Amino acid sequence: MFLRLVADSFTRRPKRKMLTLAALALGMAVATAALSVSLDVGDRLAQEFRSLGANLLVTPEADSLPLEIGGVDYRPANAGAYLPEADLGKLKTIFWRHNIKAFAPILEAPVLVSKAGSDPRNEKVELIGTWVNHDVRIPDGTVYTTGVEKNQSVVACRWPVVR
Repeated sequence: MFLRLVADSFTRRPKRKMLTLAALALGMAVATAALSVSLDVGDRLAQEFRSLGANLLVTPEADSLPLEIGGVDYRPANAGAYLPEADLGKLKTIFWRHNIKAFAPILEAPVLVSKAGSDPRNEKVELIGTWVNHDVRIPDGTVYTTGVEKNQSVVACRWPVVR
């Protein structure tokens, strides 16, 4: 009975029914396209931001004289001051704590390297150290595992290769 009523309705005014179906199809297509674009834009932005690497640089309050020109601080990032390791857990208490996936502090130290064999010369190089996989205690009592392994960033070597 119901199917007969529907069939009769389509035979009476077919142009009106086709126009309604076309409007419904067009509306669904536009809604699907808009949703697809909005989801794709978010994914592309997230991928682009991940490819840029770290966007938060934490430096200690420098013990050198401030050099500010035009509102830009030109002091070197490691001007003789260091962050205490115990304070690194406070990074997970700031407003952006859920966006911090990992962090890896860098410590530079000058070392003497000697070649193996008959060459007795020592070469002064800069050794850069960081965490690979390290547990950090957060002030709320939890433990957060971080380091270069979880950071997924490229670590640049700034010392000569000694063979």
